[in-house]
Amino acid sequence: MNNVLNFPQMPVEVIDEANFEKNNDAALLLKCFEVVKDALEIINEPEYTIEKEDDTHIDLIRAFYALKVLFRRRTGHDADQVAKDHFDAMSRHLLGGEPRPENKIPVVVYPAECLSDEVFDGLTDQQLACAAFNYSDRVRRLLNEHSPTGLALDEARTFSIDSTTALRLLVLRLSGGSVEAMAAQIGRKPGETLQ
Repeated sequence: MNNVLNFPQMPVEVIDEANFEKNNDAALLLKCFEVVKDALEIINEPEYTIEKEDDTHIDLIRAFYALKVLFRRRTGHDADQVAKDHFDAMSRHLLGGEPRPENKIPVVVYPAECLSDEVFDGLTDQQLACAAFNYSDRVRRLLNEHSPTGLALDEARTFSIDSTTALRLLVLRLSGGSVEAMAAQIGRKPGETLQ
């Protein structure tokens, strides 16, 4: 009788945001697509319904959390809070007569600006090469993350521009100071052939 009452423990899957953090963006998008596709097929078939806690309902919950994770990665904000803020603003507009809200989606941006050409002017050739390498290496590390957030992508954009600026100034300095001088140095002389 004792063996009958001791059921083996079944693994329980917790469906929350943390469960979806391990997936990259493509996997999350595919999951959402599959769930919506399945739900649409069920809606189109009159003999099937979506009921509370059935497989499709659970999959819709999974898609909800996958979308929350994607939204937070890209914007840095919680989708529930942004939706609530938009709803509250629209309610104040409709019920209170306030101006119609724009309901923009807030996006977290990297707080630093791209560096100007003048910042690099005082550097030696070696320092320019090091700056270009260091900025591009940081971009590589940011983009090689499992699934970079919107903030990391904006940081990578900023450092990519800085890297390009340093490299452009170095190349121009080494080739005569202008694009025309550089073109003259690498252009073929009349009668030369490429070999």
